[in-house]
Amino acid sequence: MKVWINIIAVITLVATIVAGKMYWNQRIEAEGVARPTQVSSLSASASSNNWKSNTKNLPASLVEKLEKAEQTGKPVKLVIVGSQDTSTASNAWPAQLEKKLNDTYGSAVEVEVQEYKDKNSLEFVREKLYEKVIEAKPDVLLFEPFLANDNGTVGITNTLDNINLIMTHINENVDDLVTIIQPSHPIYHAVNYPKEAGQLKTFAEKHDFEYVDHWSQWPSSNSESLLSYLTESKTAPSEKGNNAWAKALELYFTNSK
Repeated sequence: MKVWINIIAVITLVATIVAGKMYWNQRIEAEGVARPTQVSSLSASASSNNWKSNTKNLPASLVEKLEKAEQTGKPVKLVIVGSQDTSTASNAWPAQLEKKLNDTYGSAVEVEVQEYKDKNSLEFVREKLYEKVIEAKPDVLLFEPFLANDNGTVGITNTLDNINLIMTHINENVDDLVTIIQPSHPIYHAVNYPKEAGQLKTFAEKHDFEYVDHWSQWPSSNSESLLSYLTESKTAPSEKGNNAWAKALELYFTNSK
């Protein structure tokens, strides 16, 4: 009789353990459905194993910011600043670049565009418009410093002095900023302007700024085909010009062709 009692007790104990395990397994599975795994900001469009291949043209300082964005979920803020060349229109190159960045890096990059139509570098300094850049608190600044608008009016020496003053104010108020300088649109049959763009590049390198030469995607300044890349007034890029400009920057920022 004792033997049967012991057998029944053992069976009861085993059944209790099995039932308890099944209960906890079901509860864990339910919680797993209710609590989805946190996804990093970069994984929305590219896995962490893939997105880094898109950064081959970027400086290490910018890659580090993207890595931090992946870890923290806080996006890198890219502020794009310039003249009417840097248009806020939906079909302009800044909008095209923003879309490409979102497609490549997901929500890891936040973009703000500041267009200062028809301004030159001297007016930008006198009106202290750099304060708006400071207020935006950029992590990365993509700056088209009014080179075309300055051409023939301000003079390249003064242009470079103005850029230096602008960047001094910004860097004094924004920590750990990555600055990328680029020229304005090419000018048809220009003589001194290409030399001024060369001086701008030298200035950027001297001050440890990045420099992107988007002119590589445009026709030669001596070619009549350049005219179709500019508006009728020749003061800003046309649809073709915006597409060429965007292509150059997409190659730089995402290593895409």
